[in-house]
Amino acid sequence: MTTILDLPLHPLAVHAPIILVALLVLLGIAYLLIPPLRRLLGWAVAVLVLVTPAAAYGSIFSGQQLADYTYPDGWPDAVQAHHDNGYWLLWTLIALIPVWFLFAGLDRGRRAALLRNADAPAPAATEDGEAKGSDDPAATGRKIIMFVIGLVAFALLVLAAWWVYKTGHTGAEMVWGGAVQ
Repeated sequence: MTTILDLPLHPLAVHAPIILVALLVLLGIAYLLIPPLRRLLGWAVAVLVLVTPAAAYGSIFSGQQLADYTYPDGWPDAVQAHHDNGYWLLWTLIALIPVWFLFAGLDRGRRAALLRNADAPAPAATEDGEAKGSDDPAATGRKIIMFVIGLVAFALLVLAAWWVYKTGHTGAEMVWGGAVQ
């Protein structure tokens, strides 16, 4: 079992995913819902999307070591439930990675198209006197796809918040509620 200063690593390591998931959820939702903040938050959220699953895996690994050391004859149901919740959190965070980078890439394409059109002359009017839209042929499709992928990313962020809560709650119940002797 891995220790730091003769203390098991797991009680120390669990704090990293708790903090990182909370930051990821808050900054991720702000990124999704407030487009002007995307330029400011983009790199921070991208780093969090990559680092948070690693922190969750480190907590799971150290927890498995602690559980194997503490219960060599098999884990109690409460420990198994805590472990399973941790894995659900990990898989939710892993699922967020491609979804997040797809959304961010589409947003970058949207911003690049807006910059290209910023220097273009005003769109010509049609015969009816109405102005044409953007000369970006992908604008409408990109908006629809970004909306759908944004909903998926939002759902995964909320799900990650739920799993970090559920995992922490089952762990706290074991330690403070006497669920495991």
